[in-house]
Amino acid sequence: MEVASVTSLVECEEMTGAQGSNTKRNVSVKSLALLAAVLVIIITAWALVTVSSTLPPPSDFATLPSTPITKSGASVAFTKISPLTANGVADGLSGYLLTLSAAPVAGATVYVTYYFQGSYRTQSATTDQTGYFELHFPMNWTGSLPLTLIYFGDNQYKGIQQIVSLSGETLSLCMPF
Repeated sequence: MEVASVTSLVECEEMTGAQGSNTKRNVSVKSLALLAAVLVIIITAWALVTVSSTLPPPSDFATLPSTPITKSGASVAFTKISPLTANGVADGLSGYLLTLSAAPVAGATVYVTYYFQGSYRTQSATTDQTGYFELHFPMNWTGSLPLTLIYFGDNQYKGIQQIVSLSGETLSLCMPF
Protein backbone atom coordinates (compact mmCIF):
# COMPACT_ATOMS: atom_id res chain seq x y z
CA MET A 1 0.00 0.00 0.00
CA GLU A 2 2.81 2.33 0.71
CA VAL A 3 4.21 1.89 -2.81
CA ALA A 4 0.82 2.62 -4.33
CA SER A 5 0.47 5.73 -2.17
CA VAL A 6 3.90 7.01 -3.18
CA THR A 7 3.15 6.38 -6.85
CA SER A 8 -0.17 8.22 -6.52
CA LEU A 9 1.53 11.07 -4.72
CA VAL A 10 4.19 11.38 -7.46
CA GLU A 11 1.53 11.28 -10.20
CA CYS A 12 -0.47 13.92 -8.32
CA GLU A 13 2.57 16.20 -8.03
CA GLU A 14 3.38 15.70 -11.73
CA MET A 15 -0.20 16.59 -12.68
CA THR A 16 -0.18 19.67 -10.44
CA GLY A 17 3.16 20.75 -11.93
CA ALA A 18 1.81 20.29 -15.47
CA GLN A 19 -1.35 22.26 -14.64
CA GLY A 20 0.75 25.01 -13.09
CA SER A 21 2.92 25.31 -16.20
CA ASN A 22 -0.22 25.32 -18.40
CA THR A 23 -1.59 28.14 -16.26
CA LYS A 24 1.70 30.00 -16.68
CA ARG A 25 1.57 29.42 -20.44
CA ASN A 26 -2.05 30.65 -20.57
CA VAL A 27 -1.09 33.80 -18.65
CA SER A 28 1.91 34.35 -20.94
CA VAL A 29 -0.19 33.96 -24.10
CA LYS A 30 -2.81 36.36 -22.73
CA SER A 31 -0.12 38.87 -21.76
CA LEU A 32 1.46 38.69 -25.22
CA ALA A 33 -1.93 39.14 -26.91
CA LEU A 34 -2.68 42.18 -24.73
CA LEU A 35 0.78 43.64 -25.42
CA ALA A 36 0.30 43.13 -29.17
CA ALA A 37 -3.11 44.86 -29.06
CA VAL A 38 -1.66 47.84 -27.16
CA LEU A 39 1.21 48.13 -29.67
CA VAL A 40 -1.22 48.09 -32.60
CA ILE A 41 -3.27 50.87 -30.98
CA ILE A 42 -0.17 52.97 -30.30
CA ILE A 43 1.16 52.55 -33.85
CA THR A 44 -2.24 53.38 -35.35
CA ALA A 45 -2.58 56.51 -33.20
CA TRP A 46 0.95 57.62 -34.13
CA ALA A 47 0.18 57.13 -37.82
CA LEU A 48 -3.03 59.18 -37.57
CA VAL A 49 -1.29 62.02 -35.74
CA THR A 50 1.57 62.00 -38.24
CA VAL A 51 -0.79 62.07 -41.22
CA SER A 52 -2.97 64.85 -39.80
CA SER A 53 0.00 67.04 -38.85
CA THR A 54 1.77 66.62 -42.17
CA LEU A 55 -1.18 67.46 -44.41
CA PRO A 56 -0.51 70.70 -46.28
CA PRO A 57 -2.60 73.71 -45.28
CA PRO A 58 -5.49 74.65 -47.55
CA SER A 59 -4.44 76.65 -50.58
CA ASP A 60 -6.69 79.52 -49.54
CA PHE A 61 -4.32 80.68 -46.77
CA ALA A 62 -2.98 84.10 -47.72
CA THR A 63 -0.17 86.41 -46.69
CA LEU A 64 -1.12 89.85 -45.41
CA PRO A 65 0.18 92.65 -47.60
CA SER A 66 3.08 94.62 -46.17
CA THR A 67 1.54 97.94 -47.27
CA PRO A 68 0.02 100.10 -44.53
CA ILE A 69 -3.70 100.61 -44.22
CA THR A 70 -4.83 103.59 -46.34
CA LYS A 71 -5.85 106.59 -44.23
CA SER A 72 -7.54 108.72 -46.91
CA GLY A 73 -10.80 108.29 -48.82
CA ALA A 74 -14.35 107.43 -47.80
CA SER A 75 -14.76 105.58 -44.49
CA VAL A 76 -15.97 101.99 -44.62
CA ALA A 77 -17.26 99.42 -42.13
CA PHE A 78 -17.71 95.66 -41.92
CA THR A 79 -21.38 94.89 -41.30
CA LYS A 80 -23.61 91.87 -40.72
CA ILE A 81 -20.69 89.58 -39.88
CA SER A 82 -22.15 86.13 -39.19
CA PRO A 83 -21.08 82.48 -39.18
CA LEU A 84 -21.66 80.24 -42.18
CA THR A 85 -22.91 76.82 -41.21
CA ALA A 86 -22.93 73.45 -42.91
CA ASN A 87 -25.02 70.67 -41.35
CA GLY A 88 -25.53 72.82 -38.24
CA VAL A 89 -21.81 73.38 -37.64
CA ALA A 90 -20.05 76.72 -38.15
CA ASP A 91 -17.33 76.50 -40.81
CA GLY A 92 -16.86 80.06 -42.08
CA LEU A 93 -18.14 83.61 -42.07
CA SER A 94 -19.94 86.08 -44.26
CA GLY A 95 -20.47 89.81 -44.14
CA TYR A 96 -20.53 93.09 -46.04
CA LEU A 97 -18.04 95.87 -46.61
CA LEU A 98 -20.00 99.12 -46.98
CA THR A 99 -19.32 102.83 -46.83
CA LEU A 100 -20.83 104.79 -43.95
CA SER A 101 -23.60 105.87 -46.34
CA ALA A 102 -24.36 102.13 -46.94
CA ALA A 103 -22.89 102.05 -50.47
CA PRO A 104 -21.23 98.71 -51.28
CA VAL A 105 -17.46 98.47 -51.72
CA ALA A 106 -17.25 96.09 -54.70
CA GLY A 107 -14.15 94.16 -55.75
CA ALA A 108 -12.34 94.75 -52.44
CA THR A 109 -10.04 92.13 -50.92
CA VAL A 110 -10.96 91.40 -47.31
CA TYR A 111 -8.47 89.57 -45.08
CA VAL A 112 -9.51 87.51 -42.06
CA THR A 113 -6.92 86.38 -39.50
CA TYR A 114 -7.54 83.79 -36.76
CA TYR A 115 -5.60 81.35 -34.58
CA PHE A 116 -5.50 77.76 -35.89
CA GLN A 117 -3.19 74.77 -35.22
CA GLY A 118 -0.71 76.73 -33.14
CA SER A 119 -0.32 79.81 -35.32
CA TYR A 120 -2.21 82.71 -36.84
CA ARG A 121 -3.74 82.00 -40.26
CA THR A 122 -5.00 84.48 -42.81
CA GLN A 123 -7.54 83.92 -45.56
CA SER A 124 -8.89 86.39 -48.07
CA ALA A 125 -12.13 86.93 -49.96
CA THR A 126 -13.26 89.43 -52.59
CA THR A 127 -16.46 91.41 -52.21
CA ASP A 128 -19.14 91.22 -54.92
CA GLN A 129 -21.21 94.14 -56.35
CA THR A 130 -23.23 94.35 -53.14
CA GLY A 131 -20.12 94.41 -50.91
CA TYR A 132 -20.85 90.83 -49.77
CA PHE A 133 -18.01 88.41 -48.98
CA GLU A 134 -17.74 84.93 -47.50
CA LEU A 135 -15.05 82.42 -46.79
CA HIS A 136 -14.85 78.93 -45.35
CA PHE A 137 -12.31 77.88 -42.74
CA PRO A 138 -10.39 74.59 -42.70
CA MET A 139 -12.05 73.72 -39.39
CA ASN A 140 -15.36 73.79 -37.52
CA TRP A 141 -15.74 75.44 -34.14
CA THR A 142 -18.04 75.90 -31.23
CA GLY A 143 -17.88 78.70 -28.72
CA SER A 144 -16.35 82.01 -29.61
CA LEU A 145 -13.74 82.52 -32.35
CA PRO A 146 -11.86 85.84 -32.27
CA LEU A 147 -11.22 87.18 -35.78
CA THR A 148 -9.43 90.19 -37.19
CA LEU A 149 -11.05 91.57 -40.34
CA ILE A 150 -8.85 93.85 -42.46
CA TYR A 151 -9.46 95.89 -45.57
CA PHE A 152 -6.33 97.80 -46.59
CA GLY A 153 -8.21 100.42 -48.60
CA ASP A 154 -7.33 102.03 -51.93
CA ASN A 155 -7.35 105.52 -53.54
CA GLN A 156 -11.13 105.71 -53.05
CA TYR A 157 -11.72 104.12 -49.60
CA LYS A 158 -10.01 104.21 -46.20
CA GLY A 159 -8.70 100.96 -44.83
CA ILE A 160 -10.16 99.39 -41.70
CA GLN A 161 -9.14 96.80 -39.17
CA GLN A 162 -11.87 95.39 -36.94
CA ILE A 163 -11.73 92.65 -34.30
CA VAL A 164 -14.88 90.57 -33.83
CA SER A 165 -15.71 87.49 -31.82
CA LEU A 166 -17.81 85.12 -33.88
CA SER A 167 -19.99 82.51 -32.23
CA GLY A 168 -19.66 78.98 -33.61
CA GLU A 169 -23.27 78.25 -32.82
CA THR A 170 -26.02 79.45 -35.14
CA LEU A 171 -26.15 82.91 -33.57
CA SER A 172 -25.51 86.02 -35.67
CA LEU A 173 -23.30 88.94 -34.73
CA CYS A 174 -24.34 92.18 -36.42
CA MET A 175 -21.94 95.08 -36.34
CA PRO A 176 -23.62 98.49 -36.76
CA PHE A 177 -21.70 101.13 -38.59
